[in-house]
Amino acid sequence: MVPMEDKVTLALIAVVAYSIIVLIIGWWAKDKIKNMTDYIVAGRRLGFWLTYGTITATWFCAGTVLGGAAMTYYFGVRGVIMDPIGASVCLIIFSIFFASILRKLKYLTIADFFRVKYGKTMEIVSSAIQVLAYIGWLGGLLVAYSAVFQVLLGLTFEQGVLLGTVITVIYTFLGGMWSVTLTDFIQMILLLAGLIIMIPYVISAAGGWEAITTQIPADTYSILPGENFEYLGYVGMIGLAYYIASWMNQAIGALSCQDLVQRSLAAKDEKTAKRASFAAGITYATLGMIGPLIGIWARLIITEIEDPNLIVPTLALNLLPAPLFALLTVGLIALIMSSADSSLIIPPSVIVNNLIPMMRPNMDEKTRILLTRILVLVTAFVSLAIALWAATIYFLTQIAWYLILFVQAIPFIFGIYWRKANRTGAIASVVTNVVLWIPFIYYFYQQTEDIWLAIYAPGPFVIPIGAAVFVIASLLTQKKDPPKPLLDIEGKPI
Repeated sequence: MVPMEDKVTLALIAVVAYSIIVLIIGWWAKDKIKNMTDYIVAGRRLGFWLTYGTITATWFCAGTVLGGAAMTYYFGVRGVIMDPIGASVCLIIFSIFFASILRKLKYLTIADFFRVKYGKTMEIVSSAIQVLAYIGWLGGLLVAYSAVFQVLLGLTFEQGVLLGTVITVIYTFLGGMWSVTLTDFIQMILLLAGLIIMIPYVISAAGGWEAITTQIPADTYSILPGENFEYLGYVGMIGLAYYIASWMNQAIGALSCQDLVQRSLAAKDEKTAKRASFAAGITYATLGMIGPLIGIWARLIITEIEDPNLIVPTLALNLLPAPLFALLTVGLIALIMSSADSSLIIPPSVIVNNLIPMMRPNMDEKTRILLTRILVLVTAFVSLAIALWAATIYFLTQIAWYLILFVQAIPFIFGIYWRKANRTGAIASVVTNVVLWIPFIYYFYQQTEDIWLAIYAPGPFVIPIGAAVFVIASLLTQKKDPPKPLLDIEGKPI
């Protein structure tokens, strides 16, 4: 039996070595950055495997493995309907209906779509919501860094968050989307290898497959609500609203998120964008459930744990041999990096590409890249503050998609597929959603005193109303506000 100290030391050496490799890649990739297209969408040169790898690795975030294991430990598979189940549905829908079209449009950001289709007001709204959403998502990922470092190095929560921030900032600052893409593929392989290797050790520690099948109720694996619409501890109308909202959160909300759109735009052609996102969806629907399943099986191994976000690293520390523990630790760090770098690069990219030109339209490419890198540091600082304030992984990483769902999902979907969609309809739907969301949050919070439920549960009530307002407002203003055609970045109709 390898002493625990030696196991941690070996893992630490592996993490340091991997971090150095990532930083070298970031340093090498910086020479490929000639303009904003290189920095934001890697020059639109990604083949199938790099596109597939970067989509899968980005969506395989800490919320999936660490936060997902914590949710299933308490609630079973119902606890991860938002992610990875709903997120997998989103990737498949995106691949079928949106990936090819967006690649043809050749935009740099999703805010470009809203500018072309609806004008500058919606561009500003989309840019602002992307910035807010990804700063929140990054905050959750920095919490996940800390969860791993607490187990690995014995650091405090604050020290772990700070260390994770520094690592992510350096290589994202240098190489932009190129370093993100090149490291994502490696990170995905390391993570999946570590998790797959961990499965037999967890099953053995739980008492074998027979113990798992006999001692864990079959209902634990159900994705349907329980009796009287029970979901995550809530019943009746509240439980049902929360359940439906969880399906909507990523399945619809993430369709227009910048990290997914950005990767389809970085693909070398439409076919690559479509195939890669579909393959990523299938991968995520299957292998993405490994972490959550480990969380369920952990019930037979860990009877009490102070921080459920530490279930996976704690099991790895106690069950795996030293070399495999080192591999999984590097995989977990790689997992967090693969999402954290993506969320870190998006707010600066959107600000410089969509907001700054409104004030300084003639800024040269060199200055834009420099400003983007400076804003990487600012974004990291704000996300660090959020991570220290709201120390939760799963719900903090999910709030990003709900913000995007309420603000831009309806204008995005209608804007792609309905020719009568216009600026008035888009703005009316956004105002309606936000105005209705606030009292609904107050109502659900008064009923439950659960802020996360209060944020999510309004979706099934608000979104249909917002969609109806969009259609009615658009139809009533066709002459006053003629719909704009869908044009690519060069002004050609699609």
